[in-house]
Amino acid sequence: MPSNIYKPEVDFPEVYKLCQMFVPKEDDLVKVRNIMEREMMAGLSREGHDRSSVPCYLSYVQDLPSGRERGRFLALEMMPTNCRIMLVRFSSEKDVYMSSKCVIIPHSIAAARGMELFNFLAFNIAAFVKDKKVDKENLPMGIAFAFSLNKLALDVGILVAWTKEFGATGAIGKDVVQMLRDALAKFPEVIVNILGIINVAIGSLLALCWLHPDTRIGLIMGNITNSCYVESVENCHTYVGTGNKPYMIINTDWAHFGDGGQLDFIRNEFDRALDEASTNPGLRIYEKFSGALFLGELVRRVVVRLMRNGAIFVGQPLEVINLQWKMEMSALFEIELDPPGVYTNAQEVMDRFRMRHCKDRDLAAFRYICDTVVSRAAMILAGGVACLINRMQHTQISISVDGGIYRLNPTFAAVLNKYTRLLTDPQYIFEYVVNQESCGVGAAIMAGLAHADKYRGESKIFELDF
Repeated sequence: MPSNIYKPEVDFPEVYKLCQMFVPKEDDLVKVRNIMEREMMAGLSREGHDRSSVPCYLSYVQDLPSGRERGRFLALEMMPTNCRIMLVRFSSEKDVYMSSKCVIIPHSIAAARGMELFNFLAFNIAAFVKDKKVDKENLPMGIAFAFSLNKLALDVGILVAWTKEFGATGAIGKDVVQMLRDALAKFPEVIVNILGIINVAIGSLLALCWLHPDTRIGLIMGNITNSCYVESVENCHTYVGTGNKPYMIINTDWAHFGDGGQLDFIRNEFDRALDEASTNPGLRIYEKFSGALFLGELVRRVVVRLMRNGAIFVGQPLEVINLQWKMEMSALFEIELDPPGVYTNAQEVMDRFRMRHCKDRDLAAFRYICDTVVSRAAMILAGGVACLINRMQHTQISISVDGGIYRLNPTFAAVLNKYTRLLTDPQYIFEYVVNQESCGVGAAIMAGLAHADKYRGESKIFELDF
């Protein structure tokens, strides 16, 4: 074995010992899975919904694509930093054609009154459909929305809050779909049929489902953590609809899992310190185990503690690495690219903290800390995913994955697969699939399905080839 490959327990025992608080026992993960199930049951019920840390919001999406649908649709993908207007065409043999326009929202618009923002969006939508020569075709449009909504129907979403990039407070408490309809009405030469609004996780699920019809879970694994899944309507006790459709896609909003103390048994002192230093102490606890921003911060805090104890990077400066939120998740991705015994990328990461010419042993310890923290995140998320798989009881499902953590970090992906299998009933087969399409494609599919359902039996743009 090359001399620069290290055994943590032997070569840096103090680092190894501290990192053990980030290594949950299998019984702990089973407990995470089981408590998640309990919280979901409460979230789906009328009595427990308001107090559950996994509220399980209804999406009012009750149709799934089969992959045989054909047609053209519009979508608006509205994210914290930009928007995208899309024309999507689904044709034969799994072919998806997309033409889109990215719209950067000026700060003056984002900070203005709510209606000014939607007037700006309507102006750009009108220009887009004219440019694509579909302005008279009354194409179905779906909205993929990355902000908190209170859904009351497929096409009714009351805005609960913006992220910090937006100051358009006049829109809070109002129906996003209706505001956009009102804004588009100022362009009578354009005909657009807005049929629904969904969150990004559901958009990801629907986009993959067109290609993999057995898709039943959508996961967001980036700066935010969320999931959605397909539930039996009979279990959705907060639903008051009268339709006879058997399923409902549920937005779990599981980032809040643990806000009521449910995960205190698995939190350590670093988790608690990070939470207290965050902008929302006591909230979104599950996300703070696995969100990209928080993983980097957890690693940074562990490194600083060990440096202060003289265990690693002795003699290196603390000034930069001691700054909160300074370590980005990208650093954790980069060191994964180093082969065993090589620490080139690890040193480049340390260079950003003005820590030059580090010893291989210290860089190996740094990589071990990263792997341990990232692995724990994957294990705890695996408990949530296993809960969803066991609930649905499908013999085989695809899981749509969106977000850079799974795609860019091999350790995270491998551990998530391993522990999901460990925690899932062995009779259920699953596959994680990185979704290559945007959530806007899922919004377009939703609009097409809604159009086909609304005008069933009539001539329609969106053909359901069952």
